[in-house]
Amino acid sequence: MKRLRTSQRFRLYKVARKELSRAYPAAFPAKGRRRPLKIGILKDIICDGSHGLPAGQVRVFLSIWTRSTSYLESVSRCKERIGLDGTPCGTVEESHSMEARAAVERRRAAKPSAGLTPRGESFRKLVNIIGGQSGN
Repeated sequence: MKRLRTSQRFRLYKVARKELSRAYPAAFPAKGRRRPLKIGILKDIICDGSHGLPAGQVRVFLSIWTRSTSYLESVSRCKERIGLDGTPCGTVEESHSMEARAAVERRRAAKPSAGLTPRGESFRKLVNIIGGQSGN
């Protein structure tokens, strides 16, 4: 499959999420916590086929879903994986949990929190700049 642009991937994701949330609400909730999915769930979704989506679109959806921070946080905390109907289907291995925890920590460390000014301070600076210019 050729590499898709990010915008194309997210368009496919949105359509697939709507369909898969309708077909499998326990596994893909529209809102709330994203629980760890069973290993091999892609094969289950494709074999079921009640959603009417092509395999490539399901694959794109799952790659985005399982790389989301909320999913990774769930994998790092939960001990149980679920199937399409929401029933337990295995456990989260310790290595998967540790990988997910490390990915979440890397994302948090990469957030540009250093050097930000408090909300009120930045507003005061802006008012001083505007006020200083109007007096000239």
